[in-house]
Amino acid sequence: MTDVTIKATKRDGQGKGPCRRTRAAGNVPAVLYGHKIEAAINIQIDPKEITRALKTPWGNNAIVTLEVEGAGSHRVMAREIQRHPVSRRVRHVDFVAPNPEREIITLVPLNVHGKSVGVTTGGKLRQPYREIRVKAKPHLLPAQIDVDITNLDKGETIMASHLALPEGVRVVYDNDYVIAKVFAPRGAKKDGEE
Repeated sequence: MTDVTIKATKRDGQGKGPCRRTRAAGNVPAVLYGHKIEAAINIQIDPKEITRALKTPWGNNAIVTLEVEGAGSHRVMAREIQRHPVSRRVRHVDFVAPNPEREIITLVPLNVHGKSVGVTTGGKLRQPYREIRVKAKPHLLPAQIDVDITNLDKGETIMASHLALPEGVRVVYDNDYVIAKVFAPRGAKKDGEE
């Protein structure tokens, strides 16, 4: 995991008006709540700090140290990130302090790599998901899950249940689903057909 520290200060008020004033002053309004925090704390942070924290390989799943002036230090994850629809700048963040002993469910990106045997011989790769829902303790969450498709031939499939996951991490699903599949090209003749 990363070792990023974000400094924050408390802010007064809640709702649209105080949040607008916080943004006008050049800061990002945020809220802190979760494990061992009695009541939600309204805070403000420098936009460069939150951008730096989210640019780690873990992205939104990074556990960062949030130092709040007058409220101590907390290990948190960024949740419910609101962005401007055009500029994509962060407008508001919910920081959650997870219980380190309890598993959480979150999305982790898939890193599909390798040149498939089936694609090399004319097949088409189908990868319906770019991320996968997993369950693990916060400190065990991987930055990404690697999927090697080098040996995947035409007609073969990698299912969610086939993924090699780090210890303590498991995929969450009701029905098993396709991660990657190589299709034969349309109109291709099967073996033995002329």
